[in-house]
Amino acid sequence: MYYLLFTFYLAIVCLVINRNRFIKSTVLTDAAIISLFLVKISAGILIGWMFGKFYPQGNDLWDLNDYGIQEYQVLVNDPITFFTDIFNSGYTNDKEGFFQSTGSFWNDLENNILIKFLGFCNIFSRGNYYINSIFFNFLGFFGHVALYKIFIQIYADKKPAVIAGCFLLPSALFFSSGISKDNIIFTLLCIFCYAVFFSLKNGFTKKRICLAIVSFTGILLIRNYVAIIMIPGLIAWWLCSRFSFGKLKTFTITYFITAALLVLLPIIHPSLNAAKVIAQKQQDFFALGKANTQIATDTLSATALGLLENAPQAINHGFLRPYIWEHNAAFSIVQALEIIGYL
Repeated sequence: MYYLLFTFYLAIVCLVINRNRFIKSTVLTDAAIISLFLVKISAGILIGWMFGKFYPQGNDLWDLNDYGIQEYQVLVNDPITFFTDIFNSGYTNDKEGFFQSTGSFWNDLENNILIKFLGFCNIFSRGNYYINSIFFNFLGFFGHVALYKIFIQIYADKKPAVIAGCFLLPSALFFSSGISKDNIIFTLLCIFCYAVFFSLKNGFTKKRICLAIVSFTGILLIRNYVAIIMIPGLIAWWLCSRFSFGKLKTFTITYFITAALLVLLPIIHPSLNAAKVIAQKQQDFFALGKANTQIATDTLSATALGLLENAPQAINHGFLRPYIWEHNAAFSIVQALEIIGYL
């Protein structure tokens, strides 16, 4: 039955995609659009299968799907609770701890939003992970399309490269195609950039402002630190579109001022200490236990100087790791080869 349902929903979604005005306006052929979407669906199947096979003891993707099944039961048996309990907190600090990693309503909210959505999806999928991945990747495909619309404006004569960069980068495609927060954040980030890009290029409209507000709010609720670190870049982007100071100079000065604020704000008011929040995030991560592919990391001190001292290691981890010889898992080798290819 699940095979038939999967085929049925996939056919319907492909039909919708080929008739959607936002997607059709890319001027890509129908065959190209469907092919790119099927690649994303295939990536969603692959990541689901891999995580289920190699991490059967528990993983974020399948755990979220299981929670969605439980939430579906709540929807069926107690719909009032389904629609209201997302606003309730079981913690004594109620709605405090916006940046806390544990014991926080806000930290739980990022999962609760996805689980509630899965509860609705399970009306149609009957709890099947792979069918749910169709619904997630249907929404996620709009993120790829939004990204394509931006970069085809910048590199109009590089269409094959833009398609590859916006739809087919292996790690980006793989990790943004599961039932996960990464999928949702990728989509929201692309839509936000689309709304800002065309607002700065062609003028602000109600639709673009609404898209920017909704997508930024979604990022803030699901990955608050991503929303926060977007702000300096957004300011610099706006300044570059309005003044002719030079892009490199504008971004350099904007990030220098941001760095200065990280140093000065805790002196002005101790509660405004971003370094303390980041250091606590790291401690919360360490408390989860060591993973098979974990990279050794120096402990951060909760000061701006500590962030500065750790910056080289952070850049190394973010842009160069894993190295080709770090093969704790076969997948690490594939990721290392991909990074070497980009470099």
